[in-house]
Amino acid sequence: MEEQAKKNFIMKIGIISFMVLILIFWILNIRNVFQSSPLIDNSQKTAESQKLQADFNEAISKMSQSLDKISATNEKLKTASSSLLKELITEINTIASSTISSSTFLATSSLTEASSSPLLETPASSTPINDSCPPYINCMPSIGEVRPCQVPVGCEGITQIAY
Repeated sequence: MEEQAKKNFIMKIGIISFMVLILIFWILNIRNVFQSSPLIDNSQKTAESQKLQADFNEAISKMSQSLDKISATNEKLKTASSSLLKELITEINTIASSTISSSTFLATSSLTEASSSPLLETPASSTPINDSCPPYINCMPSIGEVRPCQVPVGCEGITQIAY
């Protein structure tokens, strides 16, 4: 038993000493972490930062040139669409004026025929409006009594059926 206790004690001392050794090396090394790297000069750092700045400025100038091209193309499309729209309007006006002149002749001739024929009536005067018609009939399925789903006579064009 005593041998086992000695072995455990030696093992604990070895582990603790190894941990202390690692802690000492870590503390000694941490000083160098916060200092600047001795391998790179300040002149190299400034050269690298200037190169990065130049690359960034070049990328920005390329993007601004692309945006200028896009805006110029957009303006060209706007002017082209407005000119196309003007051409379409003039074509529609010419077609409309040519059809109006031919349809006015047909309309005046049909008006003279309608005034001479007493049998023609307007549809608004032939269907009387019934104020007692409901706006809709509820035909939704329900539990209980059965609802009538027929439109009352004379309300065919007024009452709607809700399913």
